[in-house]
Amino acid sequence: MQTAAPTPMPQPAARRPLRAWRHFQIWTLLVGLSLQLHLGYLYLVDYMNPVPEAAQLVQLPIEVLQVQDRVPHLQVRLVGDVQRSMEFPVSAAFFAPTHTPLQDGEWNSLGGCMGYVLGVPVRWVRGEERFRIWELHCGPVHRVYEEFKAAYAQTLQGAQRSLEWHGGLVLLLTLLVLVLERRAMGRRERRS
Repeated sequence: MQTAAPTPMPQPAARRPLRAWRHFQIWTLLVGLSLQLHLGYLYLVDYMNPVPEAAQLVQLPIEVLQVQDRVPHLQVRLVGDVQRSMEFPVSAAFFAPTHTPLQDGEWNSLGGCMGYVLGVPVRWVRGEERFRIWELHCGPVHRVYEEFKAAYAQTLQGAQRSLEWHGGLVLLLTLLVLVLERRAMGRRERRS
């Protein structure tokens, strides 16, 4: 009598290797860190461009070509028909309110006026060179350094709150995405 060879037990199907949760975690952390670094850059721009001393201001004769309520606030013509954009003191922070000493009627009277401004170039910004106005004498509008300085102090308070809220929101969203990724990977591992 011959004995039959034992039949091998069926092997479980080979599992597909799952992408490690750490792989997703690294990308989420890199995106969150990049957004936090960008917010840090915006804070640094405000910090590196403090209110200048009155002696540091440069005087430029101008003719206002265009006025708008967002940065750059003025498009001007300088001596020699050179056109340039200029801005009132603002913060680089997202959604920070801008305070200026100008009244509504004064905004409207700036278009086409001729006069001069005192200001300084803005440092640590990308793109086109920016010039910040700290004193304005153009047509019927005369606003001095102290008025712009007080308005900018209000702007910085709003900017600080804006950066804090955005930093907290980015951190919260990063943590939320990390938790959701972990849960999704856990469900996928249990199904496999």
